[in-house]
Amino acid sequence: MLTIIICLTCIAFMPYVASTIGGYYRLSQTGVYDLVNPRVQAAKLEGAGARSQYLQANCWEALIFFSVAILGVFVTQAIGETTVMLSVSFVLIRCVYFVAYLTNMARLRFSSFGLSFACCVWLFYIAITTAAV
Repeated sequence: MLTIIICLTCIAFMPYVASTIGGYYRLSQTGVYDLVNPRVQAAKLEGAGARSQYLQANCWEALIFFSVAILGVFVTQAIGETTVMLSVSFVLIRCVYFVAYLTNMARLRFSSFGLSFACCVWLFYIAITTAAV
C-alpha cells in the first residue's frame, strides 16, 4: 500500500512541476511573470513554453483518472502485486510522457499516453472484477 501512496504522491506533484517549468518559460519568453493576467500571458507562449502549459493541464487530467482508479482499488481492497506494479508503471510511463511532451517527441508522447491510460484501465478492471466476486 505504501508504494501505491508514493505513486499517487508523485503524480499529484507533476502538475506543479509542469507549472514551475511553465513559469520559467513565461519569464524567459516575455521577461515578466504576469500575475494579473496569467492565462493571457500563457496563451502567448511558444514552443516548449506553450507545451508546458498543455502538459500541466494534462497532468491534472491524469491525476484525476489515476486517483479514481486507485480509489477503486482501495475500496475493493484489491491491493496486490499487480496493482502495485501497475501503479509504479503508470508513474514511470508518465515521467516518459512528461519529457516527451516538453521535448516535442510526438510519437513517444502518444505511445506513453496510451500505455499510461492502459494502466489505469487495468486498475479499474481489477477493482471491478474484485467487487463483482
